[in-house]
Amino acid sequence: MTARTKAPAKRNGRRKRGDDRAVEPRREKRRPPPAPASKQNRRTKPKAAPAEPVPRAPKVPLRARALVWRERARSAWARTRRPLWVAARVGLVLVVVAGAVAVGRLVERHVRTSPAFATKTIALEGAERLGREEVLEAAGLAPGQNVFDMAPEDAQARLVAHPWIAEAVVRRRLPDTFEVSVREHRAVAVLALGRAEDEGDALYLVGEDGTVFKRVTEGDPLDLPVITGIDRARFSRDRAWRASVLVEIVALLSDYRGAGLWRREPIGEVHVGPDDGLSLYVGEDATQIRLGRGPFRQKLRRLRRVLDRLDEREASPAYVLLDNVRRPDRVTVRLR
Repeated sequence: MTARTKAPAKRNGRRKRGDDRAVEPRREKRRPPPAPASKQNRRTKPKAAPAEPVPRAPKVPLRARALVWRERARSAWARTRRPLWVAARVGLVLVVVAGAVAVGRLVERHVRTSPAFATKTIALEGAERLGREEVLEAAGLAPGQNVFDMAPEDAQARLVAHPWIAEAVVRRRLPDTFEVSVREHRAVAVLALGRAEDEGDALYLVGEDGTVFKRVTEGDPLDLPVITGIDRARFSRDRAWRASVLVEIVALLSDYRGAGLWRREPIGEVHVGPDDGLSLYVGEDATQIRLGRGPFRQKLRRLRRVLDRLDEREASPAYVLLDNVRRPDRVTVRLR
């Protein structure tokens, strides 16, 4: 066994109880204290280079400065010249327009108040049924009125709105004249449309163009053929049928006159059948002439020959039938 060696005891050293080994304290290495901040900065901060002197700008001669200013002025003028020119022209136009408006108002005031433009002459053409005063009142024209108070277009529209006037033309002749030309409706038949039983039929005037232009009132002509048999509901609903049947009736009346039958046997009634066929009631005895559908000229010629033969025999027909579709050349006559 190896003998344990005891470490020499140091001065002031102590041993712990129960411990045969002496513990020697460790010695720590002391570091040098940090250098002051100022010294560190001095060591680490590099020295700045000396500043170089700033060169001075060379002096520009006054003449060169003047040339630069002139070029700048030219450039600015080139940029603003066109807008200024446009603004000047717009301003001039506005001034001219304002002046024209002012002059126009002065002229308008003068012509509307000057006695030189008072209406002195109103020439009227085409009025047959209507009187002169009624036409002028409908047009809104009167002698002594300023010619600019009523425009020709307005007077024309007022005339066309009158139930008896079909067309109208109004012209203004300065300084004091109006020319008025009208075309009145010419009534060729009276249309009787069925109404309620307690109200009776409503009567309307039919023109030579096949249009219904007004309702019958006091003073309207009634010595015209009466159109009957037209259903009021269908007449109001079906415009195409209404126009066709009225045009056909007007054409029949014209062909009847052309055949020379009107003076002999004037038409008192035109009846429209359920199949749209037409029948005439003519003469004082209301003889029935059943024509059917058109065309009517050939049928009316046959009717005239038949009536001539009956006159030779001094016979009076009760009815004449000309509506045979299978034998259009056959005429059926029943005597009274």
